[in-house]
Amino acid sequence: MKILKFIPFVFFILFYSCNNNKKENQSIPTEIKQEIEAEQQIEKDNEPKINQQIEINSKSKPDSLYFNVLLGKYPTQVGLFENEILASRLKSINRLDYDALVANWNTETPITIEDQIIHASGCKAHNCPSSGYELFIDLKNDNINLYHFRANTLRVYTEKDWITLPKGFSNEIDIKKSNAKIGSTSDDMESTYNITQ
Repeated sequence: MKILKFIPFVFFILFYSCNNNKKENQSIPTEIKQEIEAEQQIEKDNEPKINQQIEINSKSKPDSLYFNVLLGKYPTQVGLFENEILASRLKSINRLDYDALVANWNTETPITIEDQIIHASGCKAHNCPSSGYELFIDLKNDNINLYHFRANTLRVYTEKDWITLPKGFSNEIDIKKSNAKIGSTSDDMESTYNITQ
């Protein structure tokens, strides 16, 4: 019974505090509210655009900003080989069959980076050992290498010179070479190369 006596008092306090908040909000002149909103908009407009993505199109120069946006995505998903500048550079690499590269790049890994070197892998669907590619782009030295695995052979195409691979990529290539039986003297020469180690 004593609790019921306090209920009207509690409602009165709640009602009074709500009214005070409403009055405080109404007491700010409209001009000041507009100035505050304008300042907040300026601050918002000047915030760094950390998550802003650059427009990726077929004419974007493949530089570090370009590739940072592509990290974790699949090369065909983002049209990597449709990029005119990159395609032109790949086509100019001596003896590289660009059309075969694009035709056999059906199964792929996402684009990764280590020590400013971009990497992606692609191979012929359902038959990686017959034609698999490892693409490396050295952003520091502006160079491209393409490793082409076919059965138990490996051909490395270089745009300018050999790229010294960072430890993680080097270990990955060593495992793939071993799986493809590159340099093996074993009687079992069946390649088990796969783009995923």
